[in-house]
Amino acid sequence: MFLLAAKGLNGLLDVNPGLVVWTLVTFGIVILVLKKFAWDVILKALDERAETIQNDIRKAADVRSEAEALLKDYETKIAGARDQANGIVAEAKTDATSVRNKMLEDASKEVKQMKDGAIKDIELAKSKALAELQEQIVGMTVQVAGLVLEKQLKSDDYKSFIENELVKIKKLSA
Repeated sequence: MFLLAAKGLNGLLDVNPGLVVWTLVTFGIVILVLKKFAWDVILKALDERAETIQNDIRKAADVRSEAEALLKDYETKIAGARDQANGIVAEAKTDATSVRNKMLEDASKEVKQMKDGAIKDIELAKSKALAELQEQIVGMTVQVAGLVLEKQLKSDDYKSFIENELVKIKKLSA
């Protein structure tokens, strides 16, 4: 551009005093018209916008403080719930331990009762077996005695047999 102005062509940087005056007059008229009709409206719109922004900032601060209060409240509730849950877990562990101990105690009592019952059953069976054995021995003794004494003894024979046996018993005990 400077090269064009230097060659004598009308350039944008050439100052024309008449044009400057009319430009200033036109600018002043535009300012006066704007001041008279639009300036108050523009300022009012800007003031309203500033007030709206200030209200929004205040509302945001209020909402933020309310949110912080709610957050603290929820954190307190969560901590309480956590403590309550820990208490419930501890109580459940205690209950489980006591139930386990009671079950073990009941089981050991039941085992002891079963053992005692089995011992009684064994003793009863042993007594029964001994009684049956004695009965069998008596029966066998009677059979053996019957075989030995195949002949019928007369009353004198019985008497002499008993006397002989008593003598043998006296000899054994002496």
